[in-house]
Amino acid sequence: MAVGLFMAVVYHLSSVRSQHWLSTRFTSTLALVSVAAFLARITLAGLALVAVSLLTTLNMPAVGLAFVTLFTALNGYSLYRLSKTGRGVDPSSHVLLP
Repeated sequence: MAVGLFMAVVYHLSSVRSQHWLSTRFTSTLALVSVAAFLARITLAGLALVAVSLLTTLNMPAVGLAFVTLFTALNGYSLYRLSKTGRGVDPSSHVLLP
């Protein structure tokens, strides 16, 4: 279970850091690059879970449940904090604004 919690924290931090980095460098194609970054992160997380399942005798449903639960809580807290502070991505990186 601790493995799932660790993976959730690492995945959340990598998600936040990559989105921040992408939003400052790819203003016109942010949506496309964000989807590609998501697919890369989820692929790496899946490969890590497969490796953990093959190399250890951990209960994989428990690891997966811990990952999903903590990642959802971390994202919920991030969205709550964003809604309270109002600080988000730099307005120049909004792709869909006219």
